[in-house]
Amino acid sequence: MTEQSAVLLIAVLAGIVVASVLFGTARRKILPRSAMAVAVLAIPIWVLYFASDQGRSLLASKGFLSAMPEALSFGLTFGVFTAAFFLALGYIYGDAKRRQKPAWAWVIAAFLIPNFIGFILYFLFRGPLLAPCSSCGKPIRGGEAFCSHCGSPQGSEVRTHSS
Repeated sequence: MTEQSAVLLIAVLAGIVVASVLFGTARRKILPRSAMAVAVLAIPIWVLYFASDQGRSLLASKGFLSAMPEALSFGLTFGVFTAAFFLALGYIYGDAKRRQKPAWAWVIAAFLIPNFIGFILYFLFRGPLLAPCSSCGKPIRGGEAFCSHCGSPQGSEVRTHSS
């Protein structure tokens, strides 16, 4: 095994460890598996790309150092940011579905509107989390004293609905 392949193997393993930490800390009840899968794959893919000759020549053409340690740090950095971006998109999708909002519309808006403004807009306009009425089962705002549909008192019986 050459020194270059040993460094590459260490970087890929570090990427997999970072991805597994992201995967383990993600809220599995909200995040879709596809977002977690993209996040897990992003780090090793970027590390492998920037460690390749093509990736290092791209770095050299842009005025960066093309040595292996710099290429691996670029790969790890791009991978972590890509993973975080897709985990955030996955969270928006899961949270919008949970709040009964148009999930794909919010994901597309967050993806296409630059400088994270789409993410900020989602969190400004996402609305309250709805819970089922303990009497009629229709969705009401959590913590309301009475159901707006049937008038039944709610008290502490309102549970947070998670699908």
